[in-house]
Amino acid sequence: MKEEQVTKAILEWLISHKWKIVCFDFPQSGTGRILHPNNGNYDKNKDAIIPDIVALKNRVCVFFENKNRFYRPDFEKQNAIKNGNEYDEAIMNLLKGYSVDSIFWGIGLPSANHKQGSKNAAHLVDFIICVDEDKTIHAAYNPLGISFE
Repeated sequence: MKEEQVTKAILEWLISHKWKIVCFDFPQSGTGRILHPNNGNYDKNKDAIIPDIVALKNRVCVFFENKNRFYRPDFEKQNAIKNGNEYDEAIMNLLKGYSVDSIFWGIGLPSANHKQGSKNAAHLVDFIICVDEDKTIHAAYNPLGISFE
């Protein structure tokens, strides 16, 4: 399953559960929102992040990084953004006009690729959402009990 398929399946699932999609991106789509670090000292897109999905529901915001396989640097990137403040201004600007109480950071993966690596790195993110071959979606890791449905 390709990253694009993971992203599209999760988008459909979120929309079917009444999530408001703020923005989304997948490889070669050109639809994403670029978030630059606060310091303003960036060279074009260096150090920028482009979330794969940002969605809102009931004052809860979720940021997804989706992959077709386990890739630890993405878990680490989500953790750094979640626990740091380097992108706070860009995130606040992106969410301007929305009422948000909580922001959560997670990963979307094909179920077949949620193996030992992603299980070992799960503590770095707030959630892992998996997509089955038949496009069934389930939370493989959700210790905070985020209500996706």
